[in-house]
Amino acid sequence: MVSRRDFIKTCAVAGAGTAVSPWSQGQGPSIIRRRKPNLLLLSTDQWHPDAFSYLGCPYVATPQSDRIAAHGVDFRCSYASNPVCTPARASWMTGRMSSEHRAVGGGSRIREDLVDFGQWFGDHGYETVHIGKWHVSGRDPARSFQIFAGAHPSGQYSDQSRSEFARSYLLDRNRDKPFLMHLAMMNPHDICQVSMLPTMKGNIAWNGIEELPALPENYYRRPEESEVFKARIRGSERRSPHSTWDELDWQLYRWMYFRYCNMVDATLGLVLDALEASGEAENTLLVYTSDHGEGNGHHGLATKAFLYEESARVPFSVVWPDRLPANVRDDRTLISGIDLMPTFCAAAGIPTPGNLPGIDFLKEHRADAPSREYVVAEAAAGGNMVRSQRYKYIQYDGDPLVQFFDLTEDPGETTNLANRPELSSQVQRHAEMLVEFKERLDS
Repeated sequence: MVSRRDFIKTCAVAGAGTAVSPWSQGQGPSIIRRRKPNLLLLSTDQWHPDAFSYLGCPYVATPQSDRIAAHGVDFRCSYASNPVCTPARASWMTGRMSSEHRAVGGGSRIREDLVDFGQWFGDHGYETVHIGKWHVSGRDPARSFQIFAGAHPSGQYSDQSRSEFARSYLLDRNRDKPFLMHLAMMNPHDICQVSMLPTMKGNIAWNGIEELPALPENYYRRPEESEVFKARIRGSERRSPHSTWDELDWQLYRWMYFRYCNMVDATLGLVLDALEASGEAENTLLVYTSDHGEGNGHHGLATKAFLYEESARVPFSVVWPDRLPANVRDDRTLISGIDLMPTFCAAAGIPTPGNLPGIDFLKEHRADAPSREYVVAEAAAGGNMVRSQRYKYIQYDGDPLVQFFDLTEDPGETTNLANRPELSSQVQRHAEMLVEFKERLDS
């Protein structure tokens, strides 16, 4: 971990020298060419924020994800705007919260008047490419992006071929323009199919596995929860099988989830190697993230859609040679999925669509930039989260119960502090933050 001051100093030093390709192995420096950067958004689907071998998770092998984190800045306080596929992805594309863009799943459709970044960057001199999962209801990606290649709904059948498509593009493209490319992998989303099995036993061939993953430390912990949460999340029809799972079922579920992580990670090397071989790595801003997390047994929950850390927080690593240092872990900068559009626009030196609620998160590291106080996430189940540097506030619509956690002392969110008298002013301040944020939205 580095301090904000040390991070700024490191950035300044990095910016003063020559650029070294981030994926090279001992090669010498190359000449910096000041031109519009390529923009590469590399995303997975439903990745638990801590499921990486470089973070010490003993149940996965993620050498390619580790490779990305080692060559850039790993932002550990990044959150989905709404921890479900469709609303989170629409927020990436538009820079808007789900209550603004309205694409929240089911029969919902994104607002027609909102520009997506395929359209925006295409109009500002970029070649725009989308490869893989789309899942933004009401918007045709083939009309928004100049190059589009979709994906099979199952990651185990599509992620390899989508990485090969991206590799071909990077090696053979016409280089008259910079590119903006989103490579959207499917896995570990395939775990959603597993999550609906009545039991793992007999459905997962686990005989011979030397050691199953242990249950999470907060598996048994149920902090005080709202009735809305219990009905819409714990009591949802798709989660009904979980009520009969025993500890072995949960261990097998976790084992299978980590296998899907390994599976998609293995395909990422094709893209990183191609970016290096293309000679354009040094002029490419790469962001590696996920649309939302995965419950993975924490609090006895699986999949997504809720506002506990495991679902709402997402991995977020950024590589930008000459602009950002390598092998840095940032535990303080608060990032939201709505920040991608303004950050990419600032990096490209093009205008930003008006009145966006997100920020250029890279600007946070300038010495004269104020530190962001909080981020907000919305829940498809109806609710909101406010995350500040230390605390998290959660309230579901139509229910008076508030959850309030001290993430410094209780990162597993095991004890609800909302009624502690000594924290009443903090609870009130976070409620005010939510009102302030909502007032700025175009909803």
